[in-house]
Amino acid sequence: MSDGTKWVWLSQFAMEAAPRGLWVVFAAALGVGIGLLGLPFLTIGLFMGPLHADFGWSRVQVSGASVCINVATLFASPFIGRLCDRVGVRPVAIGSLIALCLGFLALAAMNGSIIVYYALWLALSVGSVGTSGIVWTRAIGTLFDKNRGFALGLTLTGTAFAALLGPLALGPVIGSFGWRGGYLGLAAITAIAIPVTHFFFFERRPKEETAGKGDGLTEVGSLLGLTRQEAFKTASFWKMGAGLFLVVLGMGSFLVHFVPLAVDAGVKIQTATRFFSIIGLSMLVGRLFIGRLLDRFHAAYVAAAALCFPALACWMLIGAGPSWTLFALAAAIIGFCAGAEIDLIAYLVSRYFGMRAYGEIYGCQMAFFAAGSGIGGMLTGYIHDTCGSYDPALRGGIFVFIAGACIIGSMGSLPVFGHKTPDPISESLSLSRSTT
Repeated sequence: MSDGTKWVWLSQFAMEAAPRGLWVVFAAALGVGIGLLGLPFLTIGLFMGPLHADFGWSRVQVSGASVCINVATLFASPFIGRLCDRVGVRPVAIGSLIALCLGFLALAAMNGSIIVYYALWLALSVGSVGTSGIVWTRAIGTLFDKNRGFALGLTLTGTAFAALLGPLALGPVIGSFGWRGGYLGLAAITAIAIPVTHFFFFERRPKEETAGKGDGLTEVGSLLGLTRQEAFKTASFWKMGAGLFLVVLGMGSFLVHFVPLAVDAGVKIQTATRFFSIIGLSMLVGRLFIGRLLDRFHAAYVAAAALCFPALACWMLIGAGPSWTLFALAAAIIGFCAGAEIDLIAYLVSRYFGMRAYGEIYGCQMAFFAAGSGIGGMLTGYIHDTCGSYDPALRGGIFVFIAGACIIGSMGSLPVFGHKTPDPISESLSLSRSTT
């Protein structure tokens, strides 16, 4: 890319982001990192030791919280997506953040009943599904067009920062104040996101929905695209769902079992846990890089290439010995592609089905995601317990990654409809008037 072309791209992004778009990206990134699939999911492991010490719960019992998250995402995502399409993203986001905050406060006050623990996690998860990517990415999709992929990549770096900084910040709190202090800390962090979302997070809504309202939202023409029923009739919807299920089946297994896999190969446990730092750093780079590629090349082909890459990590680790370098390289590959599926869901849904029923269609695709994530970890654990090795699961991983990537790559050309963002300079002037 020449310097001139690079500056054109940056100027286009700046105009699309002006005057409040960057604040929306910041608020959305914060929401993604703090949301249900961010800190709550990524920090479950930090509570295993303290909860075992106090109540005698096993690691399997404590990790059951992740099952509650996946079940809630599976069944509640389509409903939340439809709600976003009807009432807008900001009310849904604020309500879900409040539910998440109250859920952490309830966890901090729980007793030693594992049933109460699961009930609280299930209630917390159902109430806060609106903090998942459905909400945050819908706003980005209505604000950005030419640089939508990069804007989504910036937004979804929130999860990468949560993976990097969350354990570092929360670990000392749990060490000093126990698991109750840890849940109170999560509640406090969530509470910070509520006013940020209220003041800095918004989306563009159709004129007929914003007429006469002084809420600072820019009025645009009707958002174009398919309804949910129309999307169900397309091959692209089912190809995307099937490919996503297979890829997440493999990716979820990797993230859950990577440390045990390394330990079984002879890597010291202290060294194996550090691989998650590599995964977090490469995840951050991957989301920005893949987001930029989506703006320049055919979305389905970019998705196929990115989601096929982890098959290489599977091949590398079959029969692997205690090689720190080998596992570090595999961690970098996994991290680079991990989370890309969320970015790709948002981008592919907006391009193939438009923004008219974006939330509802995205929510349905998230059901495929949750199913793959929930089944993958358990299936890999079963294969290991049955065969006494992770090698059969790694061989299966090669197949699921390649098959899933090929299915998504066959989605075909983009439809001619789409939310066409008006000229960025005109948008900036319009948005400035709406906020004065």
